[in-house]
Amino acid sequence: MAYKDVILKYFSHISPYEIAKFIGINDVNDVENLSEEIKDVRISDFHADFVLKADKEIVHVEFQQEMTPDDLNRFFVYNALLTRQFKVPVKTYVIYLGRSDVPKQIIQNEMVKFEPGFIKVSQMDSNAIVEHAKMKSGNMIEMILMPLMKNCNKELITELIDEEAKMNVDVNLRDDVLTSTLVITATVYERSFIEELKRRLVKMYSVDIFEKERKEAIEQGLQQGLQQGLQQGLQQGLQQGLQQGIEEGKLQAMKDYAAKLLIAKFKDKYTKELKGKIQNADPAVLDYIISHIFDIDLEELKKIL
Repeated sequence: MAYKDVILKYFSHISPYEIAKFIGINDVNDVENLSEEIKDVRISDFHADFVLKADKEIVHVEFQQEMTPDDLNRFFVYNALLTRQFKVPVKTYVIYLGRSDVPKQIIQNEMVKFEPGFIKVSQMDSNAIVEHAKMKSGNMIEMILMPLMKNCNKELITELIDEEAKMNVDVNLRDDVLTSTLVITATVYERSFIEELKRRLVKMYSVDIFEKERKEAIEQGLQQGLQQGLQQGLQQGLQQGLQQGIEEGKLQAMKDYAAKLLIAKFKDKYTKELKGKIQNADPAVLDYIISHIFDIDLEELKKIL
């Protein structure tokens, strides 16, 4: 499953300091996200996941599910473009989400040497992540990615979800972290375990991370359905109208979800014109975008929305 694009949209809401801390840059004062300042750097298919300003250097971060020689070349070029624009040292880090072994990532010849920092998530210790979370010193990125780490099991994930639900942070940020953790967990464990975690959140912490989306879709559907049913003046018409309205509400939820995915993946390329096309798209087009472009299981998604 191509889950990278899904979780990146949640990462974008997390403090840049959390990303800097995750890759080991702790001695920083004011970490700043430069996403809005690097539009001129983007050429062709070159696009960085995160570019941060930390003290007197630029930090370029890429999340990768796999590594190809072209990926390394692309990061090298982007590093050079950032160096040219900001005229300060640029450090590139690759956070590798895959489990396959990859060769040493380096470009070296007589004229240049480029070797990004390489963090292999599968080699990180999940026990330590849970302990950090319990001591309220956990990093949000490491918590979200813990299901991909060594020694991870269902018991540890359950403990982690409990700690995330109790975090003393903005409720929207907490829900982003919980949602991202469940998305990653779903790539490793069966659906029944994910459903068990969702029930646990609702029962123990009164947290339903998809409640808002469901309510908006259902309320919109009920409103449209009631109006149509009342106009018909018949009980049968009312029931039909309610059902149609609910279906329309679900369709709107799919449109909004597809829009979020496209914004996360294409950012500044997501124009008002494209937004309008998505809002006018029929179900077949939305299904194609979500299942083929982002490789997301439609049946599982429709159970959530």
